[in-house]
Parts: sequence; structure tokens; C-alpha cells
Amino acid sequence: MSAFPPVGELVKHKDELLLLDRILAVEGEMMRSETTIRADNVFFQAGRGVPSYVGFELMAQTISAFDGWKRRARGEGPVIGFLLGCRKYEVARPFFFDGETVTTETVSLVGMSSFNCKIFDAQSEVLASATVNVFVTDDAEAFLQAQL
Repeated sequence: MSAFPPVGELVKHKDELLLLDRILAVEGEMMRSETTIRADNVFFQAGRGVPSYVGFELMAQTISAFDGWKRRARGEGPVIGFLLGCRKYEVARPFFFDGETVTTETVSLVGMSSFNCKIFDAQSEVLASATVNVFVTDDAEAFLQAQL
């Protein structure tokens, strides 16, 4: 039995847009998630797998799950965050392969705003890396309305 709830309880993504399968670990300001690349992935390309640029979304969802994990500890539910961008998104190859299981690791650099992220294959080789910047607010709807 996992020490972690289903990922869908930690992030707002639903159904086919939820790309993470499970949370593996949380240690201090680090979270690790796992994703198996399958044909039912919305980004899957037959005969190729999932394009490695989708790794950016795996990173973002792991950050969101980390925020959801922290909120859950305070008795709160998950909220919508905003992906601001990234620096130096680098990949080792153009696709994550069908049937491959990848691990995404995010480490907070500055609170809930900047994260060092990496995606590893089963042999712990780095498949993708980036620094990802996010903005999280307790009331995304009110924030968006204030911007209009």
C-alpha cells in the first residue's frame, strides 16, 4: 500500500490530462513521481511514444502534486497554479518510449515558485532537465478576474 494518495487527489488535472501514475517519494523540498508511457496517453504517437517535450508537463504536474501534498497536510484541497515558463529545457532524445517507466523529480529552489526538475529512465539516466517557474495562488479565479 502506498503512503501517498492517488495523484488525482493532489492535482486539479482530470482524466486523460493527468499524466502522472503515482507519487514515489517526498523528502523535504523534493518530490518524485512515476509515469509509464502508454498508448492511452493523450500525447502518444503510434510507433514512437510520447514526445520528450511533454516532459515539461510531467515536471509541471509533479510540482502541482507537491503543492497539493503540502496543502493536504494543512487540511486544504489542491488549487490551480500557473506555469510561468522554464529555463534550459534539455532532452536526451526526442521521445519517451512505449512501455517505458520514467521518474520525474522536482526540487524546490525558491518556495513554491522555482524548481529544479529532472526526468530519469529506469537506469537513472537523465532524459530531460529544466528549471521550471510557477505561480500559485489560493484563489486562481479571483486572481484572473483582477487581471481583466
